[in-house]
Amino acid sequence: MTSIAKITVTALSLLALGGCATPIANYEAISQSAKRDAALADESAARTIQHAQSKIELGDTEQLAFYAPRHLKLAQEQLLEAQEMHTSGEPDGVVKTVAMTSIKTLEAGLDTKRNILKLLKPSLDHRQVLLEIKADQFFPTDFAGLEQTLRQLIDLMEDSQTIKVTKGQKQLLARMHQVEVNTIEYIQLKPVKDHLARIDARNGSSVAPISWQTAQKALQQAQALIAKTPRAKGAIAKATVAATRAAQHAEVITNLSNEIADASGDSAEAIALRTERWLYRISVALKHDDIRHQPLADQAAEYAAAIEAIMRNQ
Repeated sequence: MTSIAKITVTALSLLALGGCATPIANYEAISQSAKRDAALADESAARTIQHAQSKIELGDTEQLAFYAPRHLKLAQEQLLEAQEMHTSGEPDGVVKTVAMTSIKTLEAGLDTKRNILKLLKPSLDHRQVLLEIKADQFFPTDFAGLEQTLRQLIDLMEDSQTIKVTKGQKQLLARMHQVEVNTIEYIQLKPVKDHLARIDARNGSSVAPISWQTAQKALQQAQALIAKTPRAKGAIAKATVAATRAAQHAEVITNLSNEIADASGDSAEAIALRTERWLYRISVALKHDDIRHQPLADQAAEYAAAIEAIMRNQ
């Protein structure tokens, strides 16, 4: 190939790179800066290519595939172009320009990452919280949607569209909050919901409506707390315990209510005698007089008074 032909091919290559439909923000300025630095650089084309390779490796270490994927991809393409041109015997000056453009593009990507870490810090921090609570595992579809939106905001950052990014981030954070709430509620309250579903299957809402409503109220209070402050671990733990115990109580009352409702005459007496025996066990433990001839409520009151007297004398 003649020198004129080589220069023509090189010129076309540079036009192809420079003529991309705004691959990244300020690409023209990056190209011009690369041309100036390449002309001033007192090194061979091979050395500039080595520097570009080092920059690409830095880009991988700095996770530009996530923070500035278009910058990284373009820098990689430019490095490959410079290597091919150098192998083909293109003039050092032109090869250096392409390799320097790769370097400058990668550096612009690092700048973009720094800007992303500042502007998108709330979203990135919230993303980390979601990963820590395994939202990506419990709600994979919702989390994937958040990831897609975050990538779109990063894409806008590569075009320096900061106003659009700020507006988009506000909407993203609201969605992230809801996914966080859904995840915490699932982790904390799914056992309670499942428990209540089993009670309802045994007609708990009908045979033990007061206990059922109490359990529902405890569940709703826990849900409201999580919706408002999903990271209030201590308060959520207490609310979860309260909801769990309310569900357990509703189950106890439901089972007994069903037993009473289904009882025949003989079995009804058996239930009454069994209840009496429960109280009598307390009487025996207290070495109390046998008062089973009294109404159950009176027996309970006497036993309670006896226990209080013991506690006062300790």
